[in-house]
Amino acid sequence: MVKIAINGFGRIGRSILRAALQRENIHIVAINDVQNWEILSYLLEHDSTHGLLPFAPTYANNTLTLNKSGIPPIATLNCNSKEKLNFAAFGADVVIESSGQFLDAKSLEHHCQKGIKRVILSASPTDNMPMFALGVNEHSYKGEQIFSNASCTANALAPLCKVIAQTFGIDMMSFCITHSYTNEQSLLDSVYPNDKRRSRAAAQNIIPTSTGATSTLKRLLPELEGKVEGHCVRVPVSNVLLLDITFMLSSPTSTKALNECIIHASQNEMKGIIDIDVKEGVSSDFIGNPHSVIFVPDLSYVLNGTMARVMAWCDNEWGYANRVLDIAQLCTQANKA
Repeated sequence: MVKIAINGFGRIGRSILRAALQRENIHIVAINDVQNWEILSYLLEHDSTHGLLPFAPTYANNTLTLNKSGIPPIATLNCNSKEKLNFAAFGADVVIESSGQFLDAKSLEHHCQKGIKRVILSASPTDNMPMFALGVNEHSYKGEQIFSNASCTANALAPLCKVIAQTFGIDMMSFCITHSYTNEQSLLDSVYPNDKRRSRAAAQNIIPTSTGATSTLKRLLPELEGKVEGHCVRVPVSNVLLLDITFMLSSPTSTKALNECIIHASQNEMKGIIDIDVKEGVSSDFIGNPHSVIFVPDLSYVLNGTMARVMAWCDNEWGYANRVLDIAQLCTQANKA
């Protein structure tokens, strides 16, 4: 049994708990958030994107109880001081940091000082802490106490890039992420530091902006250094992103061979990581898909043998939440070994 505590109960934190409720070998023992727990428990049950939680939660006496057999009560905290936060007191082995407030190893060391064995940052870090993504470089995990599970976009990009790089080689690549809006944007025009376009109303505009996925991708796949650039477009949907990637390949291929290599990987080394869209879906069809990325074969093509374009979907909340739990299980098993 993996005993996990969550710091930060926003979109990702609540998705992680919802995903954990579907796994028998994971127990969420405690959650910390500075917001009102009556409202947080309501948002856990009533989610506009992922639907009504079938296990109605009740909140009382700093405890969240879920109406599901075998799920012990979860301690809830309103601690706004990291020095006073002690998840080890609740029996946690792993802390998932999803508050968005602590993005470097130094700011997370206090968990380990109190006895936590592993701290997983559910975002790209601002320092050089180790970073792992399932299906990409998890084999290089060597028992690090504090590490990042990268970003949702990097978890979607990297598996496809790894398969293509290993099969055909990548000389250059460029990508555009069509991304759902997020809570850090505003419903109405409002000042956003250092980004005029992102200051505009999220639900009314298609908003070109930057992405940290480029630098994160190069850290996960160092062989892409100097070969990749990308940007992002925020659009008025609440969830799911669409990758549009163009590759200049080292070895010539065909559209058929390109598709076959990705489909083969999805059934073998990337099983559970890469899924295949065979029903010509649109964004809402992929809400709740637990894979890191869903490749779309009918939208890929190869020109002149070496220029390839691929498209793929990702539920940037649910898919990522499942990868965080997978990596938590992996590091716990490594610790026992």
